[in-house]
Amino acid sequence: MCPESFLAGTKRAVPPSPRCPSPGLFQAPFLLPAPKLNPGGVINQRGGVCKHHNQTQWGKKSPGSADTARSGRGTRAAGQSGPDLGSPPLLPQILTAFPKSSQQDEKKKAPRGPGSPPPQFTCRYVLYSMSFSVPRCSSPTWGSHFFTVSPLSSITRRRTPWAAGCWGPKLMRFASLPRFVEMLVVADESMARFHGAGLRPYLLTVLAAAARSFRHGSLGNAVELRVTRLEVLGPGTPGPPATTNAAQMLRNFCRWQRDLNVPDEDSPLHFDTAILFTRQDLCGAATCDTLGMADVGTACDPERSCAIVEDDGLQSALTAAHELGHIFSMPHDDSPHCAELNGPAGSSRRVMAPVMSSVPPGEMWSPCSARFITDFLDNGHGHCLLDKPSEWLRLPTALPGAAYPLERQCQLAFGTDSRHCGELQPPCAALWCSGRAGGRAVCQTKHFPWADGTPCGPGRACVSGQCVGIAAVEELNNPVDGAWGPWGPWGGCSRSCGGGVSFSQRSCSRPAPRNGGRYCRGERSRFRSCNTGACPGSNPLAFREEQCAAYNHRPDISKGLPAAGDWVPRYSGVAEKDRCKLTCQSRSLGYYHVLEPRVADGTPCSPEGTGVCVRGRCVPTGCDRVIGSKKKFDKCMVCGGDGSACTKVSGVFTKPRFGYNDVVTIPAGATHLLVRQGSPAGGGDTGDGGDSGDNGDNVYLALRQPSGGSLLNGGYVLVPSQSTVTLPGGVSLRYSGATAATETLACQGPLREPLVLQALVVDERRPPRLKFSFFAPRRPAAAAAAAPTGGGFSTTGSSGAAPSVPQRPRHEARPPRAPGPGPGGGPVKAPVLPGEGPARRREAPGPPR
Repeated sequence: MCPESFLAGTKRAVPPSPRCPSPGLFQAPFLLPAPKLNPGGVINQRGGVCKHHNQTQWGKKSPGSADTARSGRGTRAAGQSGPDLGSPPLLPQILTAFPKSSQQDEKKKAPRGPGSPPPQFTCRYVLYSMSFSVPRCSSPTWGSHFFTVSPLSSITRRRTPWAAGCWGPKLMRFASLPRFVEMLVVADESMARFHGAGLRPYLLTVLAAAARSFRHGSLGNAVELRVTRLEVLGPGTPGPPATTNAAQMLRNFCRWQRDLNVPDEDSPLHFDTAILFTRQDLCGAATCDTLGMADVGTACDPERSCAIVEDDGLQSALTAAHELGHIFSMPHDDSPHCAELNGPAGSSRRVMAPVMSSVPPGEMWSPCSARFITDFLDNGHGHCLLDKPSEWLRLPTALPGAAYPLERQCQLAFGTDSRHCGELQPPCAALWCSGRAGGRAVCQTKHFPWADGTPCGPGRACVSGQCVGIAAVEELNNPVDGAWGPWGPWGGCSRSCGGGVSFSQRSCSRPAPRNGGRYCRGERSRFRSCNTGACPGSNPLAFREEQCAAYNHRPDISKGLPAAGDWVPRYSGVAEKDRCKLTCQSRSLGYYHVLEPRVADGTPCSPEGTGVCVRGRCVPTGCDRVIGSKKKFDKCMVCGGDGSACTKVSGVFTKPRFGYNDVVTIPAGATHLLVRQGSPAGGGDTGDGGDSGDNGDNVYLALRQPSGGSLLNGGYVLVPSQSTVTLPGGVSLRYSGATAATETLACQGPLREPLVLQALVVDERRPPRLKFSFFAPRRPAAAAAAAPTGGGFSTTGSSGAAPSVPQRPRHEARPPRAPGPGPGGGPVKAPVLPGEGPARRREAPGPPR
């Protein structure tokens, strides 16, 4: 079991690496009874203090928010026993962790006398969604019916990358893999003064307890803490600037440790994450009850994978574990994200609880904590931790109470003048120590039990706050490795039609790991496609559109802005790694939000691709949306077709007149639409939509419905940069923007309704070079529609539901200097971009917003 009895709130951090992992089985180190170097360790001298260096790895950057831990304590007047106290001690609000992006009000850590009210705590949590783009080496391995992860092979060397810069997909898919967090541990001068020669073994004792908490089976993952460097900052040794402000201290330490790290992950001076221990009182905006701080979700970020911990005795191990948990993206157990996962019982006494005393041995981590770290690692954010270090500092295996008697436990927690209040009973339940409050002698507690292994009678010792026989104590040093149970039944389908996903799970419960034993390695989940039949045509909305529409008329989403009222999917400008987040845009106002960190399983990753989202990641499928299928679309967008269902239509438009010119009517069912408006004045069409220099032809692409409604660049209002026009049913058209040197309009289709392609001409002295092509369905109506008319094409078609208009910032148009007759015989306005006259030089398209 993990020694929860002497642990106190904690957190932790980790960073990613561009290297491929070494696929292999974790090998548990042999733990020695006293701290010593593993073979091959490096001893350096710095500031008169020895320190150890070892290998870690480099990582990439990810955003996060600061998080803090807080404390409180209870007091009793000296000489009073529990039942005789005039007033009860403080409630068990010893150590609390507060994730925050800005400083918060905090409670003072001063001792309180009898009758004092318990401290009041508030907590605000800000979770920042994290995502990494991971290059892949090869396509995944698929079973005949469901996805599976190949077995791991044993490690024969420290790092065995598959290929430079790539990441093996077989190691990413919902599998429990051993993670090794290579740590730089730093103790500042205040620690050196207080602990003296005992600093090094004390730090390793604290970190051994933190490491055991990460080996607890309730975490649901195999995470090993490895101390590869230990730095003690002696007098005059350069270190991070000291300050009592916890947030500033964290920033200073993160900058300092970044400069100390070495990018070469094979270097003995490289590390994954850094943690600073200090005896200095850490303060927030108003009070000084902060015990630790870290950034949320910064694992594998070399600049922000760091934490600070105020040394508060042996329970600082729980502070360190709590901080590391935040770096693994875990929220507090009372956050809204955890309400459903933790259930009505909650998790008020777990590692990630906002207010903690001791942690029960049965389940150190809440279901919410296990879910968040699992999702975080499964989505690739901890891939820098997959390599096992070859050297690290051995952590002690002896229980801390055997090395630190009660008197020393009190001194570590309350200062060198503190002594154990031996008259307070029962033993083991709570550590009561002497002190002074309000000028009088008191006994005080932080509501943590005696350290595991503390003698409590002949042949007896404390374990998890209970005085037990020596056999129960020895059991803690007998690790039991976990083993997988059988696969469970296939669960329900995520969709009733259109291609959903169902899962089968297994748990590490036959047996569950105990006493620091290894967690199971290998595949924990498998999935397959289900309900792949097409959805009925009565619903005009695509699956992603339905999910966005569920947030319509939600004023709490807009955060002070006018209510959106009509949310639609946003595809333009969304990074490939974020395709499986529910990013929705206000159709009327243009702003957008990530409304959910991931879409429902089975949602297409994009309107044009064939992949589907599974637990926030895009999984390849065939054109039938079946996982593992090899079917492909033909040119007619018929799944598995032979291309005979359509015919190619192409043409050019070179006979313009002022205003809007109808070029061609594109029929419903058309596929692979591509329109290019070249630049004769600036070197012609580059063929790639890129900047070809001076493009002064003053011709712009536009789209309308056959019934007359504008879809793109209508009313002499131009869309300046890259944009996506989303049509009902999820069909999207990609537009390069009016400022592109070569305008392009592309759509994979098939279209649900006809579209009319137009050319908006401002200066007919320079003829356009507009080229278009698409594949039209083979039917008499389509063939008749392809007859050329006046240099272009025109067709007839019935109008359907109106597509959405482009959701991009727009610019007003200005009148031209020499207007000509418009399509209806009236004057024509010439569209002009900001700060330019009618005759202007086009610029390359700006970045998507």
